[in-house]
Amino acid sequence: MPEWIEDDLGGEITLGATAARSGMSERTFSRRFREQTGTTPLQWLLRARVRRAQYLLESGDHPVERIAREAGFGSPTAFRERLRRVVGTTPQAYRGAFQGRADVSAARA
Repeated sequence: MPEWIEDDLGGEITLGATAARSGMSERTFSRRFREQTGTTPLQWLLRARVRRAQYLLESGDHPVERIAREAGFGSPTAFRERLRRVVGTTPQAYRGAFQGRADVSAARA
């Protein structure tokens, strides 16, 4: 997907708008996208949102509600469920694992 989508993951991103911006019909866009990436636009978008949320969890201490909103999930519950499906853990546990690594790295330095 274009870079502008990754810059606006927190916004509402629709297949129709993305296809129109790319100058294609939804069907053509979906077909070409799958040919190029091996996945659907929706699956790609969900993975990009999870990656953004992972970065936010790793690099800050914002509440899960804010991270869910900034990553583009409809609700904190949807975010928690998607993260568990993709990463296999909760946002708090994921953040804790990275905070633990930072503490260990700082202690070794």
